[in-house]
Amino acid sequence: MLEKVGYMQKAKTVTIDEDGLPTEIIEIVIDGKRFGILIDDLKRAIRGKISARTFQLRINWKQYISTTAGLAYLSYSGKALNIEMIDGNRYTVSLDSLKSLMCRRSSYAPVARLPMSSTIKCPSIMGTAQKALATC
Repeated sequence: MLEKVGYMQKAKTVTIDEDGLPTEIIEIVIDGKRFGILIDDLKRAIRGKISARTFQLRINWKQYISTTAGLAYLSYSGKALNIEMIDGNRYTVSLDSLKSLMCRRSSYAPVARLPMSSTIKCPSIMGTAQKALATC
């Protein structure tokens, strides 16, 4: 079972991008931290064309896009959008709920934490007994 840790919603305020121009974003609130994805990049990521950058948001009179915090990409099954942060945390949101958010049928889409993988990244460093455990 996945643990719900936040939500996605359309930004309620004007967001300024890197070029100083107002842009539309989808806000992601995870554990009280706010992130954003440009809507155009998100649409391309949903189609499976590219990975969309996830930005930290900062406020100084207006809302601004700050540093890159991760990537959002279509899952292998094509039923979810996965968000992988630079700090190693991974999250997912159902594609159905995300599409209904973008079409304004709902006001938010729930975000869940993906469990950490049980595989070891470099099993060749481990002994032979641990190589068998790394594939479990």
